[in-house]
Amino acid sequence: MITYEQITHDHAIRTYIAQADASMAALGFTEHSFAHVGRVSHTAGDILAQLGYPPRRVELTRIAGYLHDIGNLVNRVDHSQSGAVMAFRLLDNMGFPPEEIALIATAIGNHDEGTGVPVSPEAAALILADKSDVRRTRGRGKGPGRV
Repeated sequence: MITYEQITHDHAIRTYIAQADASMAALGFTEHSFAHVGRVSHTAGDILAQLGYPPRRVELTRIAGYLHDIGNLVNRVDHSQSGAVMAFRLLDNMGFPPEEIALIATAIGNHDEGTGVPVSPEAAALILADKSDVRRTRGRGKGPGRV
């Protein structure tokens, strides 16, 4: 059973998150770095933990939170869908069971406010956690994509 901790140390995943954040910086968007995905992953997991969900579902929600913005590597537009597909491939190659991949990919694919819907407890927790990360330090100055 692969853990959240292992996901956070995976070289490929760390490379993709770093590049996704670099793309967001080039576009003038707020910070989407390890600070953001770390905060979102912990908040999303904490939401489900406080609601009494089983520990493995909490951990899978943390994994979804860590991976949720990986699709920004491809493009900001539809990043939740491309991120879900990327997560599917990464997790499948790591040997995750299909049931766990489905849970994570569903949450990632539904986290964006433009296209996402809280179709599962994990997706709802991810949406709340993502939108609640409003630290002043996320700002990067002025740019066309500044949000």
